[in-house]
Amino acid sequence: MGLAYRLLGSMWDAEDVVQDAFLRWTAADRVDVREPRAFLLTIVSRLALDQLRSARVTREAYTGPWLPEPVDSAAFGPLDTAELRDTLSYAALHLMERLSPPERAVFLLREAFDLPYDDIAPIIGATVANCRQIHTGPPHGWPRAVIGSSRPHRTTRSCC
Repeated sequence: MGLAYRLLGSMWDAEDVVQDAFLRWTAADRVDVREPRAFLLTIVSRLALDQLRSARVTREAYTGPWLPEPVDSAAFGPLDTAELRDTLSYAALHLMERLSPPERAVFLLREAFDLPYDDIAPIIGATVANCRQIHTGPPHGWPRAVIGSSRPHRTTRSCC
């Protein structure tokens, strides 16, 4: 639920994506699934990216800044609450506002789930080198002087 919420910024959309992922998980042949965690991360990431790219999202696009809706922390378990508290600071939200859906996915999968670039690349449909470049480069449209280093997540962590 945490990954879908962070990618989409909406609890309602995140619940829909997680429900779709659960249906795909129950329909999957478990013999063919080597790594359940990677399978679920891939499904949730791809569904969330599809949701962000959909015509419905484009039609309903808000022209102001993108900030996830506030969520009652009682909706999450203790581990999710600690994880959300750590990653959903204002600075992280400000950073996420400026990232495109693929940039957001690479950032979250690398930082929150510590996936290697080899695993992230097929999830978002990019090369390993492209994922590495997306993760280590400045967010789209940010001059390097604003960031203070070549890695945007370091700036985020040092601010908060």
